[in-house]
Amino acid sequence: MILRFKDYEQQRQLQADVVVVGTGAGGGVCGTELALAGLDVVFVEEGSHFPTESFSPYATESVPRLYRDASSTVLFGKPDIPYLEGRCVGGSTVINGGMTWRAPDKVLSQWGKDTDGGLGPERLEPHFQRVEAQIHAKPQHATSVGDAGRILCEGAKKLGWRFELNRRNQEACVGSNNCVFGCPTGAKQSTLVSYLPRAFQAGARCLTELRVERLLIERGRAVGVVGRAVDPRTRQLTHEVTVRARAVVVAAGAVQTPYLLLRHGLGRPSGLLGKNLSCHPNVKLLAVYPFDVRAWQGVNQYGQVREFHDEGIVMADNHVAPGAMAALIPRVGRGAWELMKRYNQIVATGVLVEDSSTGTVSRSPLGMAWPRYDITAYDHQRFVRGAKLLAELHFAMGAEYVTLPFLTHPIVRSMDEVRRISVENSPLNTLELLTVHIMGTAAMGCYPGGSVTNLDGELWDLPGCYVADASLFPTPIGVNPQVTIMALATHVAERLAERTLAAKAADTAARSRS
Repeated sequence: MILRFKDYEQQRQLQADVVVVGTGAGGGVCGTELALAGLDVVFVEEGSHFPTESFSPYATESVPRLYRDASSTVLFGKPDIPYLEGRCVGGSTVINGGMTWRAPDKVLSQWGKDTDGGLGPERLEPHFQRVEAQIHAKPQHATSVGDAGRILCEGAKKLGWRFELNRRNQEACVGSNNCVFGCPTGAKQSTLVSYLPRAFQAGARCLTELRVERLLIERGRAVGVVGRAVDPRTRQLTHEVTVRARAVVVAAGAVQTPYLLLRHGLGRPSGLLGKNLSCHPNVKLLAVYPFDVRAWQGVNQYGQVREFHDEGIVMADNHVAPGAMAALIPRVGRGAWELMKRYNQIVATGVLVEDSSTGTVSRSPLGMAWPRYDITAYDHQRFVRGAKLLAELHFAMGAEYVTLPFLTHPIVRSMDEVRRISVENSPLNTLELLTVHIMGTAAMGCYPGGSVTNLDGELWDLPGCYVADASLFPTPIGVNPQVTIMALATHVAERLAERTLAAKAADTAARSRS
C-alpha cells in the first residue's frame, strides 16, 4: 500500500478515482473518507513513512526526518516568523500537540452568515462529531498530567484567571511529552494511526517521497498530478511520476497548496489565491523555578489560560526537548550552559495572539514558496501585554526568573522589572516569534468574486480540483486549527464522493448501453 523512492524506478504511471496531495489533517481525513465511500484513492506525500516504533526523542534525529526543511521555514516580514509544518506520512498531525479545539461559535456563526449557512455551526456539527469520535477527542486522564501543567493551572487559579482543560486527540496517553517528535506509544491519534490505516484497509495507496510539481489539466479540467521522486537521503529530485484521476484534492497546507496552484495561474475570479494568510503567532517564555519540575514528564498542554481570550490572547505550557530549548534561551557560552544545567527546573510556556491582519504566499524566482506576514502595532501591544501577564503567573508560583521574547528585556527577576516593560521600550524588531498555525490562503465561499473555492471545496476556475486543508478557512479562528481542518476535509469528502460515485455510475451505464 505504501510506495517509496526506490519503487519509482519501475512505477511511473498510476491511475485512481481521486488523487490526494497530502496526508495530514486535511488530506489524510479527506482521502480516508473517500476510500471508505468506495473510491480508489491514491495519496501523494512528499515526506517519508515513519511508523510509531521509529519515533525518537532526539531532536537531531527527529527534526530532519519529520519537519519540512528541518524546521528552517520562515514567514518573511516585520519581524520574520519561523513556522513549523510536518513533512511525513500524517503531516503536521504527527508533530503537533494534539489539541482539538473547535473553531469558536462566533467564528462559525460568521462563516455561516457569509456563506448562506453553508459553513455555519449546524452544517459542520455532524462533521465535528464524526471527527472527534474517530480521533478520541477528550480530556487527559489525571495520571498523565505533569507538574508543568499543574503550575500553569494553579497559577491561573491563584490569580483568579480562567483555565480550561484541553481536549486532545489521544487514547491512553501516558504523558511521555514527545508529541512534537512523534508519539512513541501511538496514543496521540494523528492521521498516521487514526485515519490512514482505515484508508489502506479500504484499498487506498500512498506514494511517499514524491513531490507534486504540477497539475495535469486537460480541456479545462484537473485530471491528475505530476511529481518527482525525492531521494530521502540527498533530497534530490529524480524520476517523474504521473497519477491520473477523475479528481484532484490538494491538501498540502496553507503555504504549499497555494504555491502549487499559483503555478497554473489559478484563483483568477477573486484574486485571493495566496492572499488572506493568517498564522496565530506566538511568543515563548521560560520560567526557572527553585525546585524540580521535570516538564518532560506529563502531557504537552494539559490546558490553556483563557481569561484573556476575548482579547485574542491565550497562554499555554509547551515543553521542548533540551536541544530546542537551548535555541530559545537568551544566553550564550557559560551563561547558556549554566541555565541548561537547570533543565529539570524550567517550564516552557507561550502566548498565542489571534491575527489582526493577513499575509500572502507567492512563488519566488528561487523555485520555492514565498510567504509574507507583518505583525501589526495592535498585535505587538498584545504580545507585550500577554508576556507580562504570563510572567506574573510564574512569579506568583515562585519562579526565580523568567526569560522573555524581547531582546531589550531578555530576563526579568521580579514583578517590578516586569512592570517597567512597555511597547515603547520593547520595539517590534526586538520581538522573537514562532507559529505552527498557518491558515486561509485559498478561502472557501459561495461566490467567485469573494473566494477561491466553492462550498464543495472545488476551485471556481478549475473543475475537478479541490482543496481540503487549512487554506479553506475564510477567516482566522484564534484556536488550534487541527479539528476544524478535519471537519472541513470531511465536508469536502462528502461532496466529492457523491459527485464522483455518480459520475462512475453514469460511465458504467453508458458502457453497458454501448
